[in-house]
Amino acid sequence: MALHTDTEIYKATYDLCKLVTEYVANMERKYKADFGAELRKRCMALVMRTYEANTAEDKPPILRRMRQEVEAVNLALCLAVDLRQISVKQYSRAIALTGSIGKQATGWQKHSESALAAGLSRQSDQRAMESGRAAGPQAHRQAQQGYRRQGPQ
Repeated sequence: MALHTDTEIYKATYDLCKLVTEYVANMERKYKADFGAELRKRCMALVMRTYEANTAEDKPPILRRMRQEVEAVNLALCLAVDLRQISVKQYSRAIALTGSIGKQATGWQKHSESALAAGLSRQSDQRAMESGRAAGPQAHRQAQQGYRRQGPQ
């Protein structure tokens, strides 16, 4: 497993967090305290979700939350443009990052879900191999007969 700080998604979330912090510093006072602080907090949560997902056994739920948070950040950035707290150019820079984060999180989620499914099927295949079922009915019968001859241990 790679360090979370070496992943592309971490770099994108960190860059977004840094960019949003700069944007919030230039917001009007009446928006900075509540709206800006919440936006920064959501961006920091994205960085933390990257760490959580990288270290968790069950990644898909974390990545689903991460994708929801990306959408919340997108909405807040759109509102910031409408309120004229950030420029359209600033918005486009931030949206490019959130788009990248969203795509990477989606890909990571799909990969994790398929890996979990493959892992579960491998476990059931292993159990079938142990009982002789994977080799077919004849091998299964032979395995059962051998077990009956030996008796329970």
